[in-house]
Amino acid sequence: MIAGTNVSNGDLFGFLGIAVGSLSGIVIAFINAKKNKKKNAKDSVVSDLKNHDIFNTLKRTQYEVRSMKFYTDKKFDRVKTAMCYDFTKYKVKHCGLLMLEVAETTGIDSMNKDKLKTFIIENQMQMHTNYIKEVRKHWASKDIKEDDIDYVLRLFDSFRYDVIKSFDHRITSIFGASYYETNFSILLAVFDMWAMGIDLLPRDMQTTFESLNGKFKNLNYN
Repeated sequence: MIAGTNVSNGDLFGFLGIAVGSLSGIVIAFINAKKNKKKNAKDSVVSDLKNHDIFNTLKRTQYEVRSMKFYTDKKFDRVKTAMCYDFTKYKVKHCGLLMLEVAETTGIDSMNKDKLKTFIIENQMQMHTNYIKEVRKHWASKDIKEDDIDYVLRLFDSFRYDVIKSFDHRITSIFGASYYETNFSILLAVFDMWAMGIDLLPRDMQTTFESLNGKFKNLNYN
C-alpha cells in the first residue's frame, strides 16, 4: 500500500505495466505507419493498381445506368432503356479489361517517360475502339441499321467530348510535372483521371439516350 493512497504496490505496478505497454504499442504503430508510408511512396509498383478503386467505380456506374428508365411521350421506352444499358455494359467491360492489362504490363515500372506517355494514350484510344466494336456488333445483331448506329455513337461522342479533352490536358500536365517521381505515381494519377471520367458516364449516357426521343421505340429489341 502506498502511503496516503488506496493504491497497492501491485496495482501501481500493474498500471505502470499497462501504461508502458500502451506507450510501446503507440511507438510500434507509429514506426509501422512510417514504414508503410515510405513503402507506399518508394516501393509501390504499377501492378498494385490492380486494386485501384476504378474497378469498383466501373461496376458502380454500370449498376447506376442499369437502374435508369427512359420514356417517350411519357410512356416507358423499353428499347431505349435496353440500348443504353447494353452500351454501358460493353464500355465498362472493355475499359476494365484494358486497364487491368495496363497495370499488369511487363516492364512498365522501368519504361521511359516518352514511351510510357505513348503507351497510355494508345491504350486509352484502344479502350474506345474495343467497346465501340462490340457495341456495333451487338446492335447490328438487333437489326439496327448502320446509319442509325453511327448516329447514336456520334451523339455519345459529342456529349463525351469535354471528358476526352480533359483527359488529353491532364495527361500532358501529369507528364510535365516534376513531382511524379516513379511510373507508379504517374499511372496512379492516370487511373484517378480515368476514374473521374467513369464517374461522369451515367450523366453522358442519360443525355445521349434522352436525345434519341422515340427513334427506336418500335424496334424489336430482344
